[in-house]
Amino acid sequence: MDGTLVEFHDGGQDFLVWRLDQDGVVTRSWPFQTDVWAGTKVLNLHTLKRDGLVKAVRNGRTWECRHAVVAVHPIKPIDVSVKWDGIAGYVTSTVRGQRASCTHDAASPVQRLAEKVFPSLQCRIERLECQQFGKLHSLWRITPEGL
Repeated sequence: MDGTLVEFHDGGQDFLVWRLDQDGVVTRSWPFQTDVWAGTKVLNLHTLKRDGLVKAVRNGRTWECRHAVVAVHPIKPIDVSVKWDGIAGYVTSTVRGQRASCTHDAASPVQRLAEKVFPSLQCRIERLECQQFGKLHSLWRITPEGL
């Protein structure tokens, strides 16, 4: 199942992120209001970008959301590297401006990064084959639920 995450600017509304299916229809909203927004079809998904406004059809009416978009991300697996940093411990590569670290194992920062990059989605993490070199410790794949 492909899909997209649309993150909104926090203007005090009860939704910050929408999960869209492959057809651009809202299937989930968080932290709240899935019951309100589910079934809404985003019309301008392919041209939507940061600071843009969502144009959609809901209950047969075309409308424009007044909350600006912060980011639009495809829901697909992401490969990340983990390096060993003598001070911070295990540190992930940066993905969408996010990274994570942990002092006691390499899997924990990858799981934390998954929570940051795919908020409110269950993710599977798997360690990939990797030859350690320099500070490079390991390679990982983060796969969101349903993929």
